[in-house]
Amino acid sequence: MNDTFTPIDSAKLTTALLGTWFLREAYALGPEDQRLFEVYGQRPSGIIHYGADGRMMALITHDGRQRMSGLDRQDGSEQESAAAYKASIGYAGSYNLEGNWITHHIDVSTYPNWIGTRLRRQVFLKDDTVELLTAPQPQNGVETVIKLVWQREPIGLGLLPGQAQSINPSAA
Repeated sequence: MNDTFTPIDSAKLTTALLGTWFLREAYALGPEDQRLFEVYGQRPSGIIHYGADGRMMALITHDGRQRMSGLDRQDGSEQESAAAYKASIGYAGSYNLEGNWITHHIDVSTYPNWIGTRLRRQVFLKDDTVELLTAPQPQNGVETVIKLVWQREPIGLGLLPGQAQSINPSAA
């Protein structure tokens, strides 16, 4: 499944993982390691951060998310709110490494069922790229492994630092 990424020992892996990573792609692999589908669309956005304090956080949004009609996220229609929820996932907690596996211990999540659980990922690192592979899991009715490929360089975040856009239409 991973002939270009070599496992490294946990101490080196911990040091190499520290900091912020940006999602390059995420896709499902089938039972024969075949690429089945893009989990979050062709161009998802995502950030994962591992701190030296043993804490981590991740946020992933699907490609093509629609803006909501209002300026207050609480005032979106039920349909808009449901679509926004379905097209993103965020969570945070502690993490630990055991060999080439990292476990995220979930303290808070946009998906309530994950709170208090553990997400275990196999880790492969090469240069400025890290791959996280889930344990086999059902995805759209098929047993799959989800492969998330992260890199150090920001990807498709829209605005660069210093180009922040005001959400107040009267601010000019």
